[in-house]
Amino acid sequence: MIILDNHMHLQEHGENVAAARRFKKAGGTHLNLTNVPNPKYPMKEGYYKKIYEDTIKMAEKVKKEAGVEVLVTIGPYPVDMVHMVEKGIGVDDARDFMIDGLHLAEKYIQDGIANAIGEIGRPHFPVSRDIWEASNEVIVEGMKIAKSLEVPVILHTESATEKTWGELASLADKAGISRDMVIKHYSPPVIDERNKGIFPSVIASRKNVREALKQGTRFLLETDFMDEPSRPNAVLPIESVPKRAQFIRQEYGVDTWCKIIDNAKRIYKSYFN
Repeated sequence: MIILDNHMHLQEHGENVAAARRFKKAGGTHLNLTNVPNPKYPMKEGYYKKIYEDTIKMAEKVKKEAGVEVLVTIGPYPVDMVHMVEKGIGVDDARDFMIDGLHLAEKYIQDGIANAIGEIGRPHFPVSRDIWEASNEVIVEGMKIAKSLEVPVILHTESATEKTWGELASLADKAGISRDMVIKHYSPPVIDERNKGIFPSVIASRKNVREALKQGTRFLLETDFMDEPSRPNAVLPIESVPKRAQFIRQEYGVDTWCKIIDNAKRIYKSYFN
């Protein structure tokens, strides 16, 4: 049976393989490994190649040493734009740098090395109007690439409100991608029509699972595990999704969990088929 954590990070200075072993011991079978920024690398030509290569190497290490299957999600982190502007780079140049990073991710996906675009999006804190608008341009370009590749795009944004869901749906429509292939990472348990067809990847607390299942099974679960030694087990412990999967099977039945995993099989069809 597939037990997928739809969004987590593993870092060289963190637990990495040891954390993946914890995941497997708890019953996990698959994780979606998403790249993280690395301040050790200068944000200039070659930056995203280094970030992506690190993520891909980590994925191979986890598969080999922990025996866990790994999906790979790569893309320019939204706050990169803020950091570039703070260093004196113009917003347009920062946007173009990130779009170049998207097209590099596209090549890795075309080669079958990665499985999704993400986590891209816009900063989760207030920024200037020009940074906000440029971030939305990056989102639309990432969505267009994801559509052409028939893979999902995973979004990092501000907290999901009715306004946010609506804006993301509008961006998806502008890009021509199915809203079902646009995943809102770090989603609250909003499973019904309030999410405007954007796909929720829900933080896997027991409370969230109960609330989500009141509305249906159209969601995935994630921990957003950061593997950051300064914040152990943030956002959630890496064992959380396997524990919630067991809880769902016991409390709601095996078929309910299978329906949740059927979402993953549909969305990540290039991986699971």
